[in-house]
Amino acid sequence: MSDDVEFFFDPICPFAWVTSRWVVEVARRRELAVHWRPLPLAILNEGISYDERRTVSESYPDSHRRGLEMLRVVVAAAEAHGPHVVGELYTGFGELVWDSPAPDGEGFDPVMRVMAQRRDLRPVLERRGLDPGLAAAATDDSHDRGLRANVEEVRRRCGDDVGTPVLGFSPPDGPALFGPVIDTVPSGEDALRLWDATCTLATWPGFAELKRSLRSFPDTPLTARLAGGRTTVR
Repeated sequence: MSDDVEFFFDPICPFAWVTSRWVVEVARRRELAVHWRPLPLAILNEGISYDERRTVSESYPDSHRRGLEMLRVVVAAAEAHGPHVVGELYTGFGELVWDSPAPDGEGFDPVMRVMAQRRDLRPVLERRGLDPGLAAAATDDSHDRGLRANVEEVRRRCGDDVGTPVLGFSPPDGPALFGPVIDTVPSGEDALRLWDATCTLATWPGFAELKRSLRSFPDTPLTARLAGGRTTVR
């Protein structure tokens, strides 16, 4: 297996955000080249009804739309400046969402309402030396062709019943896995132990699935009041 890995992400997914910070930690400690790839949940879930998810929060569909808008900006920036800007923009947009202070109120709905808010994306672009006018791409669906191609690639390599994050190994044609879904960011040797275990499973011939549907909510500033609690959010 090569030392290249792809990370398919949507900035609005808390599980992808925590897993991505773990991958960043691993990349600091290993000679690991991470290629960041947009994967919009709004497109990935087009064939899935939001009715059940609206029982958790009416803002569920809007939150996914916010993720799609941010990813359109990421695509526009990559087209203008090259793929090396994608990871930095993911970090910037992710911090914009997940470093927000925890909202008042009980349950997941207050958090989802924050996730669904429209944000000014221009400061994130400016801080990375990019044209703030690229933020206008958020409403430009011409960028969706490339995003749909990423969705189809993930389905080809990983299957249909997946979300974010997706890890792809030895790109462009190596194996891919949905996950791992974790609730906190491991560091140091713990980060490397989890990485080695994940790589072993990903490259094991014929390995398909190892799943536990019970999960706890990721630990971020925005979700501080929910972190560690049982959740059915996907």
